[in-house]
Amino acid sequence: MSSNRCACPIFCQRPPYRLAAVAKKEIVVGVSGGSGAQLARRFVEIALASPELARLHLTISDAALQVARAEIAPSIERSADWLAHVRPGRASIHAIELHENADVGASIASGSHPFAGMIVVPCSGGTLGAIANGIARDLLQRAADVCLKERRPLILAFRESPYSLVHVENMRRATLAGAIVAPPSPAFYVDSPSVERFLDAYCVRVARLLGLSPPGEEFRWKGVPSRRGRGRR
Repeated sequence: MSSNRCACPIFCQRPPYRLAAVAKKEIVVGVSGGSGAQLARRFVEIALASPELARLHLTISDAALQVARAEIAPSIERSADWLAHVRPGRASIHAIELHENADVGASIASGSHPFAGMIVVPCSGGTLGAIANGIARDLLQRAADVCLKERRPLILAFRESPYSLVHVENMRRATLAGAIVAPPSPAFYVDSPSVERFLDAYCVRVARLLGLSPPGEEFRWKGVPSRRGRGRR
């Protein structure tokens, strides 16, 4: 007697098998006190537009709020004030769950909470040092520690230059532990370069590292056009 069931055990464990159109996921965004408040805000806006995103957990350090007062608006005192300056466009701001950085009992402080990965943007030198050496004194650092121990993607947008040997050693330690150190270097190859487009190119690229696919321009390097008609060397 013929059977319509697939011989592959993976596809036949729970018949009938249906492939989900988009796998929804939760990510964590930690904002630490390095210069780059505009970069953090733009990453949140771009991540919110990604069809894969189910929830964005956001935690902001006190030092990050101080930086935001200088780089975004002097009226920013609390995390909620920072969030009020996010412009999500067509995406819903309700996808964001805001956690106070002092709340070490929040859901994202546990490896049992199934968030898919985390980015620290910007990542200050002090935050890098804490993460690289397993120090978790607040929620941001603890969530990063969870990513490392659970083998989840952790992106560190390290925002310091030039690097001291301490920075280099901490980047090395973090990388060996499983983090991806991704300083926000401008993509000078983008068309019509501007500060805004440099921010977008970086944010789109690191969003992909977390499994997101933001709509709009991809900012991919397309290679150097070949020169036809030239003789071989």
